[in-house]
Amino acid sequence: MNIASFSQSKYKNAATPGDDVAILLPGRVLAVFDGATDPTGANYGGLSSGRIAALAAANAVAEMSIQGILQNCEAAALFQTISDILKKEAERINASHPPSTTLAIVADMGDSFRLLLAGDSGIRINGDRLLQHSKLIDRVSTSARIHVFKQLFALLGDGDAAEAKTRATIFSGLRAAVKAGIMSGADAEKVVITAAAASGLQNEIEAVEEFLMGGIRVQPHYANRQGHVLGYASINGGIVMEEGTVDLSLAKDTVNSLEIFTDGYLSLPTGIDVVDWEAEFARVEGADFHKLNEYPSVKGSTSSEFSDDRTVVCLKAR
Repeated sequence: MNIASFSQSKYKNAATPGDDVAILLPGRVLAVFDGATDPTGANYGGLSSGRIAALAAANAVAEMSIQGILQNCEAAALFQTISDILKKEAERINASHPPSTTLAIVADMGDSFRLLLAGDSGIRINGDRLLQHSKLIDRVSTSARIHVFKQLFALLGDGDAAEAKTRATIFSGLRAAVKAGIMSGADAEKVVITAAAASGLQNEIEAVEEFLMGGIRVQPHYANRQGHVLGYASINGGIVMEEGTVDLSLAKDTVNSLEIFTDGYLSLPTGIDVVDWEAEFARVEGADFHKLNEYPSVKGSTSSEFSDDRTVVCLKAR
């Protein structure tokens, strides 16, 4: 069995850590965790709330693996245990924005692998079977962000400046953007209508408007919100909803390779090695730097930042 891993902070200077964390304990567990970006920009002892969440979850999973809990615990109870740990972390640091994280775990069970996922990190099996949950709320914010970026880029003529202002707009919400004079009320309404149409939510436009007016800073209100059109599973200190989670067992003799990755990779490579993932990432950066067209995303790249942190763990079983 061969294992390789790569992790890159979204900050190109490498001086600032990102919000991704990986675990490699061969024979026990391989996993990636993607802490949610804190739109407030707050840091706690030099760490963002997203990194604190990812680290806390990683520590918990490593300990559970060593104790044998990870291999035997029922999935809902396992996810909830980790979420409860994050609640304690939020209280410890007095977080202004609830720390949350995704997780994608491969637990070694001896003659099988147990795959556990919550959030939008993914696992690819044998180079062709993909397990990854996409959040509808991200499609809404991405559609809104693209509309706003194009307007601001036409006005400013500078990609970095347009991206910075777009991020501020989408994170703080359209209501704040109107108040700050970044756009008119009519423009904000156009953003809502465009995002609803692009997301197939024309009949849920009130829900789209409520979210976009408040911005990504209010997104935690939709985490684990069972029954809401924009609700999604999250390890965030709350009660974790089942929809959007995975618990799957695979016999080892059916597995040739496993790739565990965070959503900083916007396209999957043909190959199954780290070098293939990085080559595909470079191709995407060249094809759609601002993440507006073929590879739309909640954020675009700038001269100093990639659109997101990225992490991949590649396992070859034979």
